[in-house]
Amino acid sequence: MQRYPYIDILRGIAALLVIWYHVIENSGWTTFAYKGFSRLPRIGWLGVDLFLVISGFVIAKAAIEAHATKANWQGYFAERRVRRILPLYLATLVCYVAMVNPDVLNHEWDSFDHVASHLFLIHNLWPFTSGSINGPNWSVALEAQFYMLIVLVTPWLARTTWWRVLLTWVTIAVAWRYMTTLVWVPGLSDVNDQRVAATQLPGTLDQFGFGIALAKLAISGHLKFTPRRFAVALVIALLGLNAAWFIFWPRANYWYYPAMISLWRTLLSAGFAALLACVVMIPWKAGWFSWPFRYVGQISYGLYLWHIPVLMTLLERTPWKGYTLPCVTLVLTFILAALSWHGFEQLWMNPGKRAAPAATERDSPG
Repeated sequence: MQRYPYIDILRGIAALLVIWYHVIENSGWTTFAYKGFSRLPRIGWLGVDLFLVISGFVIAKAAIEAHATKANWQGYFAERRVRRILPLYLATLVCYVAMVNPDVLNHEWDSFDHVASHLFLIHNLWPFTSGSINGPNWSVALEAQFYMLIVLVTPWLARTTWWRVLLTWVTIAVAWRYMTTLVWVPGLSDVNDQRVAATQLPGTLDQFGFGIALAKLAISGHLKFTPRRFAVALVIALLGLNAAWFIFWPRANYWYYPAMISLWRTLLSAGFAALLACVVMIPWKAGWFSWPFRYVGQISYGLYLWHIPVLMTLLERTPWKGYTLPCVTLVLTFILAALSWHGFEQLWMNPGKRAAPAATERDSPG
């Protein structure tokens, strides 16, 4: 499978945005910037949206190519996905319960609901279990459900066109999110209930779908670099992301606007997809100068899963606030993510081998 090393840089940026956002959110950092581009970390949760677009591209491309070349492609694909996401997910789950919130095990049937739903990767389906053990885990469950869907639809993806995929999946996602605004009325319903309903798999298919459409274009050779293609993708990325930025801030209470819930993430994902297309088309080989940035992307899954246990531990056991808290959180999270990448994750991904350094289907967004 062709590798796109610069995708790892996007992953690293997405992971850092999510970490910084969670520091601001959980520490009550009221003095952090509210104006200008420096306020981007306040909406760092959009790093997850970028992860989903990347995942749609990488996972769909791997599945379609396996479908074309391997007899038992379903087993091959499923084994690689399980080896990639499950070991570290379970390890961080245990660490979170043991170190941060052991009380989750002290409530009999409630404890069973929380633990069982996390073990079966369905905890994102209900508001009271989504995020109850290591908050970012909700998106790991979403990813796992996407993988199961991919196994079912890959034969269709392999033979259909990119625009049919995009039209179908965007339509389903927008319709699903609009439907949630009818059941959970913005401004009247609990925001967490709205969020959980809108971010179920059907409501995120446009984000995955943009990535899948790019995978189809890459397989057919339409993402090979030409100055014209790169310029078009760059213009679309700049227009899409700037439009999403300026539309969002006057409506920062996102969950109070039905149109925002239904349509804004489609616009954001289109901008991210165009940005991803630019990254895929970069014609230069990844040199040593880009290695530190790519390395952050390589360990981004660990960064994503370890940062909340680290952050919660620091908040409970230290007096640190302001910039000290994110700096220490980042350092400790980097150390844990690097250790788990080299000493744990690679053992499961490639038994007996060292993992390749560039971005392939091995990488799971956080």
